[in-house]
Amino acid sequence: MDTLRYTYLLDVLVRHHHHCLFVGPTGTGKTVYVKSHLQSALPADKFTSMLLTFSAQTSANMTQDIIDGKLEKRRRGVYGPPAGKDMVIFVDDLNMPQVEVYGAQPPIELLRQAVDHDAWYDRKELSLKKLESLQYVAAMGPPGGGRNNVTHRYLRHFSIISMTAFDRDNLQLIFGALVDWWLRKFSYSQNIAKLAKGLVGATLDMYEAVQKQLLPTPNKSHYTFNLRDVSKVFQGMTKAAGSVEDSPSGVRLWAHEVLRVFYDRLVDEPDRLLVGRLLEQLTEKHFKEKLGRLLGMTTTAGGAAGVADDELLGGLQGLIFGDFMVPGAGAWYLPLVDFSKLLILVLGMLSGQMGKPDDVADHVW
Repeated sequence: MDTLRYTYLLDVLVRHHHHCLFVGPTGTGKTVYVKSHLQSALPADKFTSMLLTFSAQTSANMTQDIIDGKLEKRRRGVYGPPAGKDMVIFVDDLNMPQVEVYGAQPPIELLRQAVDHDAWYDRKELSLKKLESLQYVAAMGPPGGGRNNVTHRYLRHFSIISMTAFDRDNLQLIFGALVDWWLRKFSYSQNIAKLAKGLVGATLDMYEAVQKQLLPTPNKSHYTFNLRDVSKVFQGMTKAAGSVEDSPSGVRLWAHEVLRVFYDRLVDEPDRLLVGRLLEQLTEKHFKEKLGRLLGMTTTAGGAAGVADDELLGGLQGLIFGDFMVPGAGAWYLPLVDFSKLLILVLGMLSGQMGKPDDVADHVW
């Protein structure tokens, strides 16, 4: 339903030559919605489009050169898309350009000039270039985490559409379809296929928990989690192809991907222990399995925690999957259990890049 709403508004605004801006958190599909509609839903005889993605390093000169490269000369001093067409310029991550010392963002100020005056100056000939038949669609996330506030002098030109994050039911539907596709593609047995609902529910529970409990601070500014992290968990699981042998192996694979996506981002032991305990709770809640038993750990005597803190962190550190232990068998994404062989393999791979094996050993583990 949300997809229909957003694409309808986009279609109406573009066809009536209004600039529009989509604002929403990461993972709400802003880029996908706009790119898909501009490339396939607009009449090709009336519209053409181009994509412009901003970053912190984007400059005004770079922006002007990219747009100028897509325009044709219509008559003296006048430039635009091919005759008879309107060009829709999609600016993704609009608020990413770095703020200069005077508080402006040069690429955005250039676009503002183009909208205000339908013209900018040729930097070589120092002549005014009139711009025709251009309109803008943009997308950006809320300010923060490298994104900046955009001047209201530019925003006033846009019809702003706010995109809300997906609710839990929609997320379960989306990621459930992805897991079902993976299970069907490799013809997994019912014993493993029954894990599908638990895999989705446990991953979403982990995502929601770390979002609430592991907030960014000045020392941990990278503690920002979004739906792309959830998708990475399932993308990692699909790398196992058809190699999952039984239900416990599937749960271990899921735990490994959660560790790689969420756990590896953490910088201190209390945060790692928090995620480890969450993983322990979710494993029992959704799969009716004890994490300690899956990882070969011993339980503490009568302890509610299941395993001691040090043993839990050690067990999680030893849970590693990879596809590089057997040469030529890159499709087999399997658990790595012989760490002596893994160390020899890593040393051999690095020795050709960093010098003698003795030097390489200092950089491993």
